[in-house]
Parts: sequence; C-alpha cells; structure tokens
Amino acid sequence: MRVIIWRYELRKALLSPVILALLALFLAFNLLYIMQQAYKRQDMAVLNTMAGQFGVRITNQMLAELEQYEQQQLAEMNTLTNERAGKVNAQPDDFFAYDNLNEVVYQQPGLFLESEIASFHRLSILQHYAARMQSIDEAYAKLDTSQMAEGQIQLYGLSGQAAIALKERYSGLGIRLQQLEASGEYKHLFFDGKLYGTHSMLFKSLLRMLLFELMILAVLLSVFLSKNEFEQHTHLLVYAAKHGRKLQTDKLLAALAAAAALTTILAGVTLSAYFLTFSYKGLWQVPISSFFTWEPGMAFPFLTWHVLSFGKYLGCAVALMYGLQLIFAALAFVLGSFINSSYLVYGSFAVLFGSLLLLGRVIPTSSELLFYAGFTPFQLMLNPHIWFTAGGAFNMVRDWEWITAGGWAIVLAALCYVRLKQFKRQNIH
Repeated sequence: MRVIIWRYELRKALLSPVILALLALFLAFNLLYIMQQAYKRQDMAVLNTMAGQFGVRITNQMLAELEQYEQQQLAEMNTLTNERAGKVNAQPDDFFAYDNLNEVVYQQPGLFLESEIASFHRLSILQHYAARMQSIDEAYAKLDTSQMAEGQIQLYGLSGQAAIALKERYSGLGIRLQQLEASGEYKHLFFDGKLYGTHSMLFKSLLRMLLFELMILAVLLSVFLSKNEFEQHTHLLVYAAKHGRKLQTDKLLAALAAAAALTTILAGVTLSAYFLTFSYKGLWQVPISSFFTWEPGMAFPFLTWHVLSFGKYLGCAVALMYGLQLIFAALAFVLGSFINSSYLVYGSFAVLFGSLLLLGRVIPTSSELLFYAGFTPFQLMLNPHIWFTAGGAFNMVRDWEWITAGGWAIVLAALCYVRLKQFKRQNIH
C-alpha cells in the first residue's frame, strides 16, 4: 500500500503541467545555448586529431615530432601557394593576413579550393598550439603563491586574521604546485582556454544554467507535493485516514526521487547534446590542471587540489549536482513545514538565497569568518567552474565542495526527521 502511495506522489510530481512546461523550456534554452557555441566545433576538432597523432602528454620527443610534422606540412602548403599564386609563407598564419587573403582568395575566387583553405587553417591552429607549448615552462616559473596571496589580499582589502589565514592557505597551495610541476601534470594538451574557453563554456555557463534550472524544479515540486493537500483543502480527510500523517514522509521521499529523476532527464539530455556537438575524444584523461585550461582574465591557471582528469572532474561535478538538487528539495520541504502558503515558501527560499549570498558582505574583512560565509549550497551553485580547484581567496579550502554539501545534507536530514515527527502531533486545522 505504501509503495502505491509513494508512486502516486512521484507520478503526481513528474506529470505536473508546470513542471513539464518548465522542463521543456529549460531543455530548449540549453540546446539553443549549445547551438550558439557550435561554431567552435571545427576548430576545436583539430586538437582531437593532434591528440590521436602525437598523444596528449607534452614531452621533448612529442615537441620534436610535432615540429617536424609542422615543417613538412608548411613545405607542402608553400609548394601549393607558390604554384598557384607565386607566394611563400613563413608561417601558416601569413596566408590569412588581410592583404594576402584579399588578393588570393576574395579577388581570385577558385584559385584555391575550400578544402585547401581549410587545411591551411588547420595548420595555422596546429602552429598556434606548437607556439603555446614553448611558453609553458616560462609561465609556470613565474607562478608564486605568496604573490598570489598578496594580490588577493589587496584585491579584497583583507587585513588581520583574514590576511594571515589566506597566506597560510596559499602556502598550502604552493606545496600542491610543487607536486604538480614535479609530475608534469600541467604538461598536457587540451582545448586552448585562451581561444575557446571550454572550461568556462561547459562548467561556468552550461552547468551553472543547469544548476539554476534544476534548483527551480526541485523547489517547485517539493513545495507542490508537501503543500498539495492543504492547497486542495483535502488535508483534514487525507491526514485522518489510516495511512494518515505518514503520507508526509512519502511526499518527502517522492520529492527527492522526483528531483533526482528531473536531474537525470535535464542534465542527461543537455550534456549528451554538448558532447555530441564537441568531441572530447582522446582528452578524457587529461588533467584539469593542464596549462591549456588557463583562460583570459585569470591570474593563475586552474589548479585542482587533487590529481583530477577531465573525466573524473566531470563525474565529480555531476555527483555534486545531484547532491545539490536533493539539498534544495529538502530545504524547500523544511521551509514548507513551517509555512502554510506555497507562495510564502517560494518567497522565503528566495530571501534565504539572497541573505546567504550577502552574508560575506557584512562580515569584517579582518575576520577569518569571512571565508566560511561561502560554505553554502548557493555559493556552490554559482561557482561550478572552480569546484575542486584553488579558485580564489574565498574558495581556498581543500574539499570545501564536499564539506559544504555533506554538512548541509546532514543538517537538513536531521531537520526533515524532526519536522516529520512534529507533524504527526501538530494541529493541522
């Protein structure tokens, strides 16, 4: 009997017209975003070919083979351009200089086939990667965690215990940086962050959108289920039946299951569309701390606290995404246990969201408590691109993601248990 009731509640949540309409809207929005970024696909695919041909680990042998191949391809390119246009290029990029392109392509259509121009473009991308690889050691030699700490202290105006604590944390990052340099973890090929920004595209834009959308769905369905009997004025009849107030426990379990199911559907379709559009073939084992994930505007590259390949990083991010949706659903359920009106529950959730985000602004910049204001699921949701990395002054605690999610999950589980116990005795008139 209880299984039937639980399934009924789950079905009621998943087939709600509002939930289905929002799910379709969010899916369409996510697919539109992926389509807007699809213009990068062909250029990004050059790296997949390079990874298959030369491997992803950057070694002296790999650099020598790449240079030899590049010179060979440039010679073939120059043979063709000399034969057709009487021109020789010192670098593949020279062909795409405005004056040359205007003279031999736009003013003489048909002189070069589109496939030949595309091959020149691929060679220019390959040459770009080869040039970037030459600067890796120089870039990492300049990384100094004490200077990073000073930069963050000046940027946020930190002082006192806050400044001391931040320096200690960056000192810990220095040890991790030494390990990374000794193992050569950063010397791996990946999509160039300065050209394509793929880490931000996937984790900052797409995953953050997903987390927002899933939070909205989780809160809506949790409140819908927990307050449904009261909204429909059937609570006096339903909670007086044999199963009675145990129904509220079934509603909570159904809300959590529905949140997980919607996460699977929305994230599954969205991420499948992304990886069908952008091939990561040959790159799943590349460490996130690769030099090439370094993006414009960043003072230092992405540095994970643990050795994490792209595949493992994505797996951890997906697991954390599920955890956050269960937390949001449970949080909405707890708020609903105190507030009668569904609309007031939604409003309370929004106020809590804003209040916790603003918490860091009211704590003095000299207090170490400032760093703990970021231990909320809302801060996690807003910053998926720096999960598991040294992401800046306020995220310089190793495993802060798991600590935050785990702590909130335990507290909310205890609150749910207490409120369900109290619901069995409270006046519901």
